[in-house]
Amino acid sequence: IMKVDLEASLPAGQEDYAIQCRDVCRSYGKLKVLSNLNLTVPQGHIYGLLGPSGCGKTTLLKCIVGTLKISRGHITVLGKPPAFPGHDVPGKMVGYMPQDLALYNEFTISDTLTFFGRIHGLTSRETQARMNFLIDFLDLPQKHSLVRNLSGGQRRRVSLGAALLQNPELLILDEPTVGVDPVLRAKIWQHLVEIVKTGKVSVIITTHYIEEARQANVVGLMRNGHLLAEGPPDATLEHAFLQLCETSDQIDSKRGSSPQGGPLENSQSFESGRDESRPILGVGPGATEEVPKYSADWKVRARHLLPKWRNIAALMIKTMVRMKRMPGSLCFQFLLPVIQISLICLCVGGDPRGIQVAVVNNETSPSAYSQSLLSFLDNSSVHQVPLSHTEAFDGIYNGEYWGVIGFGKNFTSYLTKRMLQRQVSREVVDGGSVHVCKNKYFVSRKEGLLDRCWVAGVSSMETMLAHLFSQLFVISVQIILLLLFILLVFKMPNEGSLVLVIILIVLQGVTGISFGLVISAAIDDEQSANQAALGIFYPNLIISGIIWPVECIPYPLRYLSLALPQTYASEALRCIMYRGWGLSRMMVWRGFAVTLGWNTFFLILATVILKLRT
Repeated sequence: IMKVDLEASLPAGQEDYAIQCRDVCRSYGKLKVLSNLNLTVPQGHIYGLLGPSGCGKTTLLKCIVGTLKISRGHITVLGKPPAFPGHDVPGKMVGYMPQDLALYNEFTISDTLTFFGRIHGLTSRETQARMNFLIDFLDLPQKHSLVRNLSGGQRRRVSLGAALLQNPELLILDEPTVGVDPVLRAKIWQHLVEIVKTGKVSVIITTHYIEEARQANVVGLMRNGHLLAEGPPDATLEHAFLQLCETSDQIDSKRGSSPQGGPLENSQSFESGRDESRPILGVGPGATEEVPKYSADWKVRARHLLPKWRNIAALMIKTMVRMKRMPGSLCFQFLLPVIQISLICLCVGGDPRGIQVAVVNNETSPSAYSQSLLSFLDNSSVHQVPLSHTEAFDGIYNGEYWGVIGFGKNFTSYLTKRMLQRQVSREVVDGGSVHVCKNKYFVSRKEGLLDRCWVAGVSSMETMLAHLFSQLFVISVQIILLLLFILLVFKMPNEGSLVLVIILIVLQGVTGISFGLVISAAIDDEQSANQAALGIFYPNLIISGIIWPVECIPYPLRYLSLALPQTYASEALRCIMYRGWGLSRMMVWRGFAVTLGWNTFFLILATVILKLRT
């Protein structure tokens, strides 16, 4: 195989192809979705990809745009491999309309097109001009209409408009005419033909409809991960139909000539009678075709790795707009920490109230010391119920009272002797004591949107940073409200630096966001993600020293406790607020260092998981 440099001339004829796929394979575990697939999309043509559901069309498109990595083979898109450093695929060179709608329901039509315009680097004037054209062309309602209020067909047209926005060189449409009325479908096809002729745009479109595929310049028939045929629509479809009929006749003749009860051919179906790995028509060059080797300057590679602040800003604005359109959810995020800390301050660590206690007093004199002692007890905490000895202990066994306070009939005289005399008998000591019997009781938290952003050129690192920066706003408001309630309303003491307290709490908030990103990257199902988060949260809360001291945890488990993100941080917070310590103390700066380390680890892990899963 000949290897050439990127700057060298392309192999003969390669410049005439918008997409070339050679021996492409893609597997999900043991399931092979694409198997040695060869596909060629000529430059300036409409390529219709026809096939049943589940044959691998969507997987192939994701491999072409660079959001999925192929297991084996070679793909070239507009002269270079997808995701090649310095190549805008994924990016502004490709317009992608996924099979799902992949739209933000809280956005208006204007918000949606403006968002993708920012990512593609269009100016406000360019975005507005394209928006006006697309709204008129696609027969969309007013640009300030919310996506969630649109019909299914209108949403699909908005999705198509987002793909057409930046006038891409390559347009990839995954079943764009599903749910669209015939008049608009004809109008869309007319527009595709026009941009292909005038703008040298290449289009690859998937469909289930054979009649619709006839309008394409080239048609590919796909089944079970194989491209069965590729060529002009009339010749391809007619030849494929003829070939399948001949195969069916051959199977029928074999079945007729086989003896009854013979081999397996008697039970074979029509589909099993043909090897689908052999194409009906030639689908491109064979294995002898030269595969070029591409290289890029180190500066280009460095720029490719660095996040683009334009994309981060677009994603942050998107998040802020969604927050503004969901005021109820935003208020809940702001008020939930305040409600939680208020409940903790009000319900945890306070004095008990209304405890039912039985009192057995065998002294009857009003001047007795027992009466004076009972009068000093806090009646708001202890509710005294005078009873006899038998009634008191029956009430204890029945769970009516928390305990019994008993006084003997000579309590006053014995207590006087005990105070005045140096030596007293055991009877005096026992008679001058308060007998208490205690009975204790224990009472026992999904849209194809991410793929669309990646096709538009957004990297996983940019997605992480934008989400982190956006949530910092929410965290800041939460911390302000939290500290106001703790310090001003509940008068919690703070002997140290308030700045250190705020910084540490912010870093802990970032840790929570980063951990949430890891779970979101690793788990697709929202319910499973919520269960995983809760399942990790509660053990972390219990053994990280927040509720109970770490020193009380058995040693095999204490090592795990010391490795958690909150253990040293909570210790540092207590040292700042109660002891007035600063960063010069190891117990304080250690909490900051461990928190920063966990933040870095979670962000890197989430980025790696996203890259591996694509």
